[in-house]
Amino acid sequence: MNNCLAKELQPLVNLQENSSNFFNKFQDKFFNNMQCKSGCSKCCYVDISIFEVEAKSIIEWVKFLTPNKKKELLTTLESSASPEKQNTLGKKNKPCSFLRNDICTIYEVRPTICRTQGLPLQYKVSDVKNQVQLAVDVCPLNFTEENSLPDRADWLDLDRLNALQSIAENFYQKNKKTDLENAINLKNKQGRVTLKKLEQFLLNALKSNSI
Repeated sequence: MNNCLAKELQPLVNLQENSSNFFNKFQDKFFNNMQCKSGCSKCCYVDISIFEVEAKSIIEWVKFLTPNKKKELLTTLESSASPEKQNTLGKKNKPCSFLRNDICTIYEVRPTICRTQGLPLQYKVSDVKNQVQLAVDVCPLNFTEENSLPDRADWLDLDRLNALQSIAENFYQKNKKTDLENAINLKNKQGRVTLKKLEQFLLNALKSNSI
């Protein structure tokens, strides 16, 4: 992220740095049981939407790229998208709009959810008796050997992560200088930004040198 980081983005940047650090430490510890590495993009074959603060962070990152880097990004985004492929759920799907040749074109500022893929994600569910239980979701490519799943102490608390993500979004909404929706109409009905629309916006902005 650039040195001219806007105040309203700081909580998000802190959260994303912490998420990446958590993943890196986890991967160092359980490397032998994980398939996560450069070139593995199975979890990228899914259509997601992100908070406005994350979209703004990506736009700001592109804005402060050098002219040569902007040209490189434009050339990459103009290239053909990756073909459909089976994702981690075994479903054939189109790739993320920012994926090219199994490489993320915005890796440095990728959304928070992308930074936690591959980790055991702990979350709460209610059983038939309406009692709260802990559940875990993990990439089916990781921890495939019997009894290889790490102890609960090593899992990432998804509910807490979502709460921190909401805090970052609320901070952004209270402190933002411009309304992303009015400016470029990227939001869907749920108030989130689809990566497909964001990629198209950036492509047009790079072509017109307006970013």
